[in-house]
Formats: sequence, structure tokens, C-alpha cells
Amino acid sequence: MSDPLQLLAELPSDQNYTSADRYHDFRKVFATPEGQRAFREILSWGKLFSPSLNGSPIDPYAMAVGNGEKNIALRLLATYNNEPAVQSDTQKRTK
Repeated sequence: MSDPLQLLAELPSDQNYTSADRYHDFRKVFATPEGQRAFREILSWGKLFSPSLNGSPIDPYAMAVGNGEKNIALRLLATYNNEPAVQSDTQKRTK
């Protein structure tokens, strides 16, 4: 099995990867029934509808991990649902 860090290093650069590219990629990948099931599973891992404070006494480390998971799920959801505005090729003149 290959080293995961090496696989990441071999991926193409994201310098020219725009928010519109990201939106269209997400929409394409998660458009299939399999993609929709995978997307729902990923979002469920983020525990979007669960409180961040669970248990007593409160464990700040567990809360930080939970907030990180929730943040990733929210970011995926926002990327999937919010199509970026199309930028015009012409520039506006200012006075």
C-alpha cells in the first residue's frame, strides 16, 4: 500500500483551482445516488445536529474535536450548496 502523504504530494497543484471549479466538482461527484449516500454519511460524521457540549464534566479536547468535525461538515455543505458568482472579464472604471 502506498504512503498517504506521498499520494497527497503527487496530486496536481491547486493554484488554478477556483471556487467555481470546486463547486462544479462537488456537484458532479455527489450527483449520483452513490455520491449522495456518501455525502449524507460524511455529513452525519460531522454531527451537525448534535450539541457541542456533551457530558459532564465538559471535556474541552472532545469539544474541540467535535467542533472541528462539525466545521468540516458545514464547509462541505456550504461548498455543495453555494454556487459562486460569475466574475466578469471586464473591469469597471472608477472616477
